[in-house]
Amino acid sequence: MTLRKYLNQDAVQHVGINVDDMEISKQFYGDILGGVFVAEIKGITGEEWTTILNGNVETAPQLGSGDALDVCFYSFGNTAAELLRYYDKESGKTHDAHPCTDANKQGVGGKHVSFNLAEDIDAKEFFVKLLDQAKGMKLSLNKDDLHHLGPDGELGGWNCFFMAGPSGERVEFNQIADGSNAALNMKKASDQFRSSAG
Repeated sequence: MTLRKYLNQDAVQHVGINVDDMEISKQFYGDILGGVFVAEIKGITGEEWTTILNGNVETAPQLGSGDALDVCFYSFGNTAAELLRYYDKESGKTHDAHPCTDANKQGVGGKHVSFNLAEDIDAKEFFVKLLDQAKGMKLSLNKDDLHHLGPDGELGGWNCFFMAGPSGERVEFNQIADGSNAALNMKKASDQFRSSAG
């Protein structure tokens, strides 16, 4: 039995992205990608937060015993990006006990955030401008254009690009051709999800 009726029509509220340098990450997701600033909270601490964040899990922060957390939200319309920086209160150093794992070794712990590119833009031009605006940031682009999956199959027309963001986080950009199999199947599933509440 599905629990769909308990979810909002816009069910995915935000995606959390762990970052190393909050100011550079705010520049990337806000100034460069155009996210709209929502709110920021600095210095979150306390045993209650350790409990809220499921502190009995090995990789969860211990905000009641020396750790602190800064969060910053940016809206991208249909969902938000939550930037999170976990750090040692005393030294101010971002935690690196569980660093980003190489893409080929991520296993089930691997994660990424994905952005839709507008259908009518030149993706190569976008990546040139992205690199230009992000000078000084540690971005890693391994190609200069989207990978095209081709027109066939359920995801036909899906074009994608992966990169490493300023904190090593995996970021994907998609450009899905209007009227393609991928666009039609995504819309059909989205419409079905939105009509199934209640």
